[in-house]
Amino acid sequence: MVFIRKYTKAFIFFLLVLSFLVVSYTVDLLIGNKRKKLGYFSKIASFMSKCALIILGVRVKKRNLSNLVRKKENYLIVSNHLTYMDVFVISTVVPSVFIANSELKEQFPLGAVTKYSGGVFVERRNRASLLKDMENIKDILSIGFDMVLFPEATTSDGEKILKFRTPFLASAIESNVNIQPICLKYRELNGSAITPSNKHIVYFYEGIGFFDHFFRLLEQKSISVEVEELETIVISPESSRKAVSDLAYKRISDAYFQHDTNT
Repeated sequence: MVFIRKYTKAFIFFLLVLSFLVVSYTVDLLIGNKRKKLGYFSKIASFMSKCALIILGVRVKKRNLSNLVRKKENYLIVSNHLTYMDVFVISTVVPSVFIANSELKEQFPLGAVTKYSGGVFVERRNRASLLKDMENIKDILSIGFDMVLFPEATTSDGEKILKFRTPFLASAIESNVNIQPICLKYRELNGSAITPSNKHIVYFYEGIGFFDHFFRLLEQKSISVEVEELETIVISPESSRKAVSDLAYKRISDAYFQHDTNT
């Protein structure tokens, strides 16, 4: 039964990704206007993400999503990062443009899916590239799109929130776009709590290969994840990158570990 479930899911998921890439590639060819293209990309990616989570058996519980749902303004959304599924989860909540490390660009299928969802690949190690990437992010924020940043810059094993890397938070400050922290918490695997002994099935961190992780994930019946919107960080001309980073880190970290104690 597990074998049948795994390979049936794999086949359906492959068809979903293939369809997504074909549709998004067609949009990329036919639409030249950046704003329209990103709008289509984010909406297509949001629909694909909803389908992907159904295939993977992921149930999303939403908490206090008033700002992201009402959509009175756009935000730079910052989140903790545990697995590649985070992208699907956030995209189902709000169609967004994701900021991803340049290393991801060459990793199939994650790189291709990120690219054709309108994702921005950034090079953190090269100052000239960094400045160019920041200008691109500011441009996208200024035309009204929500963007998602994982300031840890990598996924973790869930034991702690990694130190935030701050450069791209400056793009929100310079664009006068408020920062919306959110907290992701994966609650259950197959109806049982996620623990140190089974977290490797859900979380994707250093030392775990993508395809090994993905096919193990396909064997599971259900996963539950909670998305909580935290207090918005209001940007002003006096805002500093460090202060904003420290505040975002505190709010996300406090929420993440408070949830643990309340489980």
